Amino acid sequence: MKYNNIIKNLSHYGDIIAIPFFAILTFYFYNIENKSILEYVLLLFSMGGFILDIFYTLIFYHII
Repeated sequence: MKYNNIIKNLSHYGDIIAIPFFAILTFYFYNIENKSILEYVLLLFSMGGFILDIFYTLIFYHII
């Protein structure tokens, strides 16, 4: 029964673990000088992933 709950919420735990990695990725792309268009797109997606993961985590914990 306990393991069923863990498996059911596995995607939420993945979102929680991904938050610091999106933050590091955003910081990395932000500090690159003379960015190409691809690097701007990757920066945008890493910022979006960071914000959305925080949002989904807050929803999962019923804070919002």
